[in-house]
Amino acid sequence: MKERRKSTRIPVYYPIRYAVTDLQTSYASVVEVAATIIDLSEQGFGIITEYPLRKGHVITIREGKKEGIPHYGMVKWSKRINNQVRAGLGFLKLSRTKH
Repeated sequence: MKERRKSTRIPVYYPIRYAVTDLQTSYASVVEVAATIIDLSEQGFGIITEYPLRKGHVITIREGKKEGIPHYGMVKWSKRINNQVRAGLGFLKLSRTKH
C-alpha cells in the first residue's frame, strides 16, 4: 500500500473537549464532546471520539489546548471502530476579518 501522508505522525495522548457545529436539514446545533488526540503531524492530527464526525466538519478545541496545536481542525476522513470514531483532521488557521 502506498503511503499518502506528507509528514510523519508522532504518537501523543492529549485528552481534549471540542465543539462542532452540526448542520441538520433545517437547523444547526453546536455540540461539545470529549476526545483524545492520538497523533500529530505538521499538517494535522488524529483523534478518537464517540461523536460521529464526518468529512468537512470543523472542530474548535475548547479544553486541553496544547502549545503549538491550532485551536481549529477540519475533518479529512473518519471511520467508525466499534463504538468510537477515529478521525484525521487538518489544521486550520482562522483569521479575524472586520466587516
